[in-house]
Amino acid sequence: MILKKYKNIQLTNQIDEANCVTHSGKFHVDDVISTVFLSKILEKVILLRISTIENKNLENKLVYDIGFGEFDHHQKNRNGKRENGIYFSSIGLLWQKFGKKYLEKLKVKNINKTFEYMDKELIQYIDATDNMQTEYLENKISPDFIKLCNPEWNENISEDEAFFRALKLADEFWEIYLKHAIAEVEAIDIILNKINNCKNCYLVFDKEMPYRKAIKLSNNDKLKYIIFKSRREGYDIRTISNACKFKKELIQAKDINTARKLTNINDLIYVDIHRKLCCTKTLNGAITLVKYNEKK
Repeated sequence: MILKKYKNIQLTNQIDEANCVTHSGKFHVDDVISTVFLSKILEKVILLRISTIENKNLENKLVYDIGFGEFDHHQKNRNGKRENGIYFSSIGLLWQKFGKKYLEKLKVKNINKTFEYMDKELIQYIDATDNMQTEYLENKISPDFIKLCNPEWNENISEDEAFFRALKLADEFWEIYLKHAIAEVEAIDIILNKINNCKNCYLVFDKEMPYRKAIKLSNNDKLKYIIFKSRREGYDIRTISNACKFKKELIQAKDINTARKLTNINDLIYVDIHRKLCCTKTLNGAITLVKYNEKK
């Protein structure tokens, strides 16, 4: 008997109806995001959540986060780990096996790079969270928001109702993060290509793109600035290394009008106090500001 449904995910309490099995009780980001991921690669997920799989016929069923099998990580010696020391949880194991096929299905342009990006920036942190490897989470927000979907002590809702609430939240997060990963991987390729062909100390783009990872991957020591068409107004000019900052006299100027007179750039809009960002109304103003800053 099928109980409830979210998109193509259904819960059942009958093992012969299920094609997927995971643990019951308190859920975590690992088993919830694993369920969401499976819903992306399977036509439908009919999920049985149980406390133990002992004496159960699990033939033709995908079992995860329970049972010590291929997609569980509760074995005595865990179930593998990355070179950086992070053990796999269920989502890590599922991603390793099915991630590239999933991206192929979506017709992602750069499958290998997107696969690695998702693994490095998201999946491994879920793994570390579920394996309680908190030392790997110091510089990353732990994705523990799913835990908040479990029923509170003073909340009168069923475990299944709470699980579906978590699925909805995780599904929306997954779609947004995947979109972000695909966009950033494409941006890195575009920016690196421009860097490789750059003859100036600055790059110009007609829209804002994530650039920090591309800069780290580049060996171009001459590049100091990156100019974007701003989402607000005009153009943003950003320095891309700690060694390069805008001149102190710009920051020390009494107001923006004083800074304009100092630089002879009438369309100067903004000067950041940290000397890492300035804004102008025009591209010509942005390039002129770079040249002004480069003058000894």
